Amino acid sequence: MLERFKNIFSGLESSYGQTKMTGEIRDDGKNEAESITVHKPVTEILWQKHLNGEFPALGIVPIRQDSRCKWGCLDVDVYDLDHKELITKIKNKNLPLIVFKSKSGGAHIFLFVKEFVPASLVREKLKTMAAMLGHAGKELFPKQDYILADKNQVGSWLNVPYHGGDGSVRRALGDDAELLTLEEFFKLYDKKVLSEKDLIQWKEPITTENEDLFEAPPCLVTLLSDKVPQGKRNDTMFNVGVYLRKRFPDSWKTKLHSYNSKYMNPPIDDNNLENTVIKSLLNKDYRYKCKQEPIRSFCESKLCVKRKFGVGENVPTPEIERIEKYPSHPTIYIVYLDGKPVEVDRATLHEFDKFSMEVMDQLNQVLMPIGKMIWKKLLHKIMSNKDTFKILEVPQAARLDYQLKELLGDFLNRATGKVMEDVKRGIPFTENGHSYFKYQSFNNFLKRSKSWDLPKAKTQKMLEDIFKAKEEVLKLDKKSMRIWKIETINVDKPIITENTMKEPAFK
Repeated sequence: MLERFKNIFSGLESSYGQTKMTGEIRDDGKNEAESITVHKPVTEILWQKHLNGEFPALGIVPIRQDSRCKWGCLDVDVYDLDHKELITKIKNKNLPLIVFKSKSGGAHIFLFVKEFVPASLVREKLKTMAAMLGHAGKELFPKQDYILADKNQVGSWLNVPYHGGDGSVRRALGDDAELLTLEEFFKLYDKKVLSEKDLIQWKEPITTENEDLFEAPPCLVTLLSDKVPQGKRNDTMFNVGVYLRKRFPDSWKTKLHSYNSKYMNPPIDDNNLENTVIKSLLNKDYRYKCKQEPIRSFCESKLCVKRKFGVGENVPTPEIERIEKYPSHPTIYIVYLDGKPVEVDRATLHEFDKFSMEVMDQLNQVLMPIGKMIWKKLLHKIMSNKDTFKILEVPQAARLDYQLKELLGDFLNRATGKVMEDVKRGIPFTENGHSYFKYQSFNNFLKRSKSWDLPKAKTQKMLEDIFKAKEEVLKLDKKSMRIWKIETINVDKPIITENTMKEPAFK
């Protein structure tokens, strides 16, 4: 049982996630929790402890370092979710999905594959299924199409179900939304799991052709397959009106009244329809409200742009899902648009026009222009939320302090002066545990290394803050000279490139 469970939910093996209680109480009275990524192997003991119900529960990163995965999950975090209605909808649409009850009372909707396949394939198919269910835009795992292994990147993790085995609340649900035992889940898994070939060939089922919605956006086709209830009617009918204006430019008003009677439950009052929906549609700048409900949750933009009366040139700009900061030298920001990463520096991220050009170069996508203030507000919103902004762990060799120590160590140890006066000639001198050097000599060394480009003031500040270096005035050959004093740095092996680091002959 353990081996089978582990095989089904396997993912990255070098790291895992945990959520621990901090002991503090939130403003809403709930216990404060802290989620962490542990950079240690996922052992069989961890899997067993999870099934035993020992805390903390086990979080698995679905995407491996080779950017492949064997499961994806749609997180529908809705408090009053009707699980049976959701399961019935999945069954009626013949989708290869299994619903699990989440800890919050929502649902984790899983797509399983027998073998590891490209994460981009799983995400693409799961996005389509999410839109069919009216949950487009909900959180999706894995969160990216591929991993940037050279940036020491680890994907986002998700707590796997059955924490505590058959006694868990987080279990798979049957047709009547009943909690399934682990053995019952295995049987359901065998019915739903796909091979890689099955997944590649899976396409959204073609619904019975409705002449009323010929070449219409897929969101409207899905929404109008059932009568639209109160609360969604006006916004739905506005988008229906956009479609009708495109398809029937001379008779769209009459058609709109007809569609209102046929697809709204109950229909909008004729006067209300005229004074609200139709009045709005008479504006010159009418277009689909892709970013607003109710059509946002059913959006399939890639399919919509191909429809004759779809969004066309008004396709919505790809949304920025999250940003990761890689504090190397220089700092790199990894921005995710629809699961695809764009690597930019600080200056590029700060200016939308520069960022837009990078997106065009790296993703072959064109972003529609937005105002400077809107861009700044968007960045602030993303970077102030721990769920959408993360600082990656940097390997030691990429850290500024480590790089400076290596370079400083090489400089001080490559050729040591015999007397203090050698400092005047650009050669560092070491005595009684301290080294002395001219900053200009060290700066020339940094330039020749071609691996350091911080300005002089910042470099000197790092010398003072990290290495407690001090600038002193000493008399050498009866002349006062500013030199730097630092505790001697020992390195195991100087990293010196013969050609680029060779000191010019003294003349």
